[in-house]
Amino acid sequence: MKRTVLKARNREALIEACLAEVAAHGYRDARLEDIAERAELSTGAIYSIFGSKRNLLAAAMDQLSTELAGELDSLTDPELPVTEVLRGAARVWMKMAAEEGARDRFAFELEATAASLREPVPTQPIPAQRLRDLLTDRCLGTARTTGEQARRLSVAAHALLSGLAQRALLDPSAVSTADAEEAAAALVRLLDRSGS
Repeated sequence: MKRTVLKARNREALIEACLAEVAAHGYRDARLEDIAERAELSTGAIYSIFGSKRNLLAAAMDQLSTELAGELDSLTDPELPVTEVLRGAARVWMKMAAEEGARDRFAFELEATAASLREPVPTQPIPAQRLRDLLTDRCLGTARTTGEQARRLSVAAHALLSGLAQRALLDPSAVSTADAEEAAAALVRLLDRSGS
């Protein structure tokens, strides 16, 4: 097997192992030895590919972000009004909450957020930039959404939808996809009150 293919496979295995270990034990208690064992590799592979536990965590966060962006790609049609983009994003989050491995992925996101908050300059572990881009220049009544409106909507939508998806994981009967769609679409009212 070629070295680049092997390295890519090892990288993927370590990221998946990191997601599972951090979800199960928290970032601080997830040991590199256990991550490596779960991936059927050595700790040396972690250092060789990522350089550190922090870089491995960042790579896992980037992978989740990339997966989320891919799921949101169905909403790129520029003719979709802002409310339909919000409804579509709700469907994406609820679908993700129903998928196999969802508990680990959402637990990882919470742990990654906590780890980020302990840093001197916290970073957003799962960025909402893709959602912001999708909400920019969308039909909003007779106008189009501005970049600032999209920023505010994306922050609110990301927080709302993550929370609803977590709730659905804990109690699947508590929140339906239709509930999430309605809640997300209602965020447009924030723009009416802001005067923007």
